[in-house]
This record gives sequence, structure tokens and C-alpha cells, in this order.
Amino acid sequence: MKLLLKVICLTAVVCAASLALAVDTPFAGTWKLNLDKSRLVGDTVTFTPAGEEMRFTGGGESYAFKTDGSENKTRFGTAAWKKLDDQTWEEADMVKGRLDAKVTWTLSGDGKTLTARETGDKPGGGKFDDTSTYVRTAGTHGLAGTWKDREYKGSSPSLLVISDAENGLSFEEPDFKMKASGAFDGKPGNVEGPTIPSGASFFLTKVSARSFKMTRTQSGKPFDHSTWTVSQNGKLLNVVSRTAGTNDPPTTAVYEKQ
Repeated sequence: MKLLLKVICLTAVVCAASLALAVDTPFAGTWKLNLDKSRLVGDTVTFTPAGEEMRFTGGGESYAFKTDGSENKTRFGTAAWKKLDDQTWEEADMVKGRLDAKVTWTLSGDGKTLTARETGDKPGGGKFDDTSTYVRTAGTHGLAGTWKDREYKGSSPSLLVISDAENGLSFEEPDFKMKASGAFDGKPGNVEGPTIPSGASFFLTKVSARSFKMTRTQSGKPFDHSTWTVSQNGKLLNVVSRTAGTNDPPTTAVYEKQ
């Protein structure tokens, strides 16, 4: 899910001593996502009947669930699904025992459109309310079938703070109390925060003075790959991401320097 613009916003703080030693790079600064300039659609989700269960596949994970409110283990924590009626399902996602988000899935009357409204509280204060609209590409009725994301409407984006560190970068997203730091040395970076699942990490690879690559991992396996590039005038940061192991087109998040 879009979860999180979770796929894009890793974060962290670096100590003053390290900052004093660091050389300023174009990445350093406070950035805010511009939803109008970004393209955050194109992912595919599939719901497959499996006996008394349904299997969800999408966003780099796959798990079976029942619609009776029971918890089901996912790649990042647990998910509990409850059927409200023939056209509405509620999903509660938990990370490290904390409610991360609620997703209300609503099927249109003609069965051709599926909307996912994701809501929740930001650990640092405030709320998020994001909606993805999917169109059916396979299946004939009900939740079962394959769905392609065609529209995304996000709530007020959080700020992303990037700081230079010795041979690397640190990231901070205060709204979600997320912190991360890593070096361009081939070693896994450190990630922490209430919405970060256990076993999460990432690797940084320098591409040029204005660009680097990030591979996020979960329990040692790649989750997504992204390329971060700062424009020549230093005012825009483009993050092009692709979920590992899928044929979904990449998303592009465009941040503006504040």
C-alpha cells in the first residue's frame, strides 16, 4: 500500500560533531513532497480466494487472511481484516504491536472500481488520510481479482530532513518520529521509529555528486529500490522507486526544498 508513503520516507538525526566534519552536499536540507508534481500510482494488487481465506498480493508482500477480524502475519507486522458488508472491508495494520493504519476498501456498485482509504495517527502529531483508487484488470465480481492503481490522493505531506554525515547521509521525518542513517560503504544503515518494522534496513550507493541509490530491505531481503537525484538548481529532489520482485512501473516522488 502506499502505506507509508512509507516506501519513500526513511529518516534520521546525526550528531553535531559529525555534522561539523561533514561536507555540504546538494541533498542536505528540509524537503516537502509536492503531490501535484509527483506520480505515485501504477502498483497492482491481487485478491485470490484460498478456501475460507483470501490471499492478498501487492506492495512487495503476500499473505492469506480471513475476514473475521483475526490477525494475520504480514511481512511488516500483522493485518486484521473484517468484512463490513458485500462491498466494504476494513483492514487494520499493526507494526510492533501498534496500530499503524486502518484501510477501508470499498467496491463500486458495478464492481469495476476499488478504493482504499488509509487513515491513522502520526506518532509525532497530526493525522494522515490518503486514498488510492484501483480499476479491475482481472476477475468479474467481488473483491477477488487483480486491481491496478490509477489515482492517488494524499493528505498534507510530512517534512523530510536530510543531513550530511561522514561518508553518508542521515534522514529525519519528525511527524513519524522516524530516524535513519547510513554510509556509502556497502554496509546496512540504521533505521528506527514506531512505524518501522523489526528487521528493516537499507543500503546507500553513490551515483554522482547529485544522485544516490537506496535499496530498502526487510529481514535481509530487498523491499524496494530507489534513485534520489537533486536538480541542477538544487531546489527539487526526485525519488524514483520500484518495488522489488514486481513488474509495476516506478513511482516518482518530487520534493521541494523549503
